[in-house]
Amino acid sequence: MQNEEVFVTLERHEQKLKSIQKQLDELKAVQKEIKVMNESLIEITNEIKHTNKSLLSCEMKINELQSAPGRKWEKIIVSVISSALCGILGYVLARFFG
Repeated sequence: MQNEEVFVTLERHEQKLKSIQKQLDELKAVQKEIKVMNESLIEITNEIKHTNKSLLSCEMKINELQSAPGRKWEKIIVSVISSALCGILGYVLARFFG
């Protein structure tokens, strides 16, 4: 009877080992998937960083383009005021010396 009990115990251990091996194989597959996903996340993160740099560059260019008309008007106003002052000064000097 003792031999039979050993045989049964051994059989249970073999079944348990097979079950553990199957679980281990499944974990290895999951580990590979996680590794691939991690690599993909790193790649996506790098692409997002690059995209953010490009967006920042575009934003700076857009801001520059938006402010350009304002600078043109400032230059026009300065030119008009300078021309008017020069004209008035010329007129005053012509009256004074003329």
